Amino acid sequence: MLLALACAAPAQAIPIFAQRYHLRCTQCHSVLPELNAFGRYFRAHGYRLPLPAHGTTVVAFRYQLEYDQYPAAGSREFSPGGIVLGSENFGDITAFIHYSLGAGGGPGGVYLAWLADYNQHTQTLYRLGLYELPLAQSPGQRLDDLEQYGYYGAHVGLDNLTLAAPRWGLQMERTIGSLVVDGTVGVASYQGAPYGGKPVPTGETTWNAQPELGLWLRDTLAQSSKGQFDVGGTVLGGTLGILPTGRAPFADLYQRYGLLAHASYGDLDLQAEQWYGDDHDADGLLTNQHSSGGYVRLKYYPIPHAYLGLRYDAYANPFINRDFVYYGAVMIEPVRILLQEVQPPGEHPFLSGALTVALPGPLKY
Repeated sequence: MLLALACAAPAQAIPIFAQRYHLRCTQCHSVLPELNAFGRYFRAHGYRLPLPAHGTTVVAFRYQLEYDQYPAAGSREFSPGGIVLGSENFGDITAFIHYSLGAGGGPGGVYLAWLADYNQHTQTLYRLGLYELPLAQSPGQRLDDLEQYGYYGAHVGLDNLTLAAPRWGLQMERTIGSLVVDGTVGVASYQGAPYGGKPVPTGETTWNAQPELGLWLRDTLAQSSKGQFDVGGTVLGGTLGILPTGRAPFADLYQRYGLLAHASYGDLDLQAEQWYGDDHDADGLLTNQHSSGGYVRLKYYPIPHAYLGLRYDAYANPFINRDFVYYGAVMIEPVRILLQEVQPPGEHPFLSGALTVALPGPLKY
């Protein structure tokens, strides 16, 4: 069914993969950069289709102009940013890079960079390099609003390695019937922002003292033409070396546990996720610190390429943070317009928005 849809899509000059296979951007995206079912299938198969490849770009540009009603100190109301996306096939290997051009006074730099190979016989995808953890909601590439999902960006004590940070290492994803299993091995991490925002000084230097190992499971329990129901779980852990300014280095042995539930029916999509964390030395004083957090999100798609969303975020590390996010977006390819309002309990809400444009690079034949 997915392949038939791909074959039926008309050609249009849009970035990288669409040009490579003569698709429209709406073939893979509901609202740029959010992926639809076909887009998730395409990504899970190493950005390959059993179709003839055509003259294509090897790079694309994504420009984003963000607006903040109450900008942080040193920032502006309107903040431009951009990224360069690049991909090329070398035999069975797909190379991919996501390079940030910087935003808000931040430096540019590589955010994602990996080599991928998909084994059709075993239905296994391999990624080697700098990759995102296989979270239910991509924090860097496919975020559906401008507000980071609660616990994804939470620090615990002096441990600044968040779930949102890409890892250097190996990811393996295998599909077994309705079950998707991911294994991750991380040996280092990236700690900047996806659009290269200004870095926030933390006062410490961190590194992976031991590799981080992760096991991710997601299973579709029910599926019909109207929708589906998925559940998932994650176990993730490693040891982070930490060197605070003016103090001796120490090692934090940490674990993260996640639970996921997702249901869609017609134009409605409901997703909830809960995380728990244990850090055995979060501050260098042998403090065993627990953390937790999650979100509940409801989205409504009045048309296929627009949505309205409501999300409640909460996390404790150990200080409690909560907020409601009201947002909506529409795509008129290749442009996305997004508006959102964040309401922290007991505080004034603040408005923000973004204009995102995807542009193809020069053609390569």
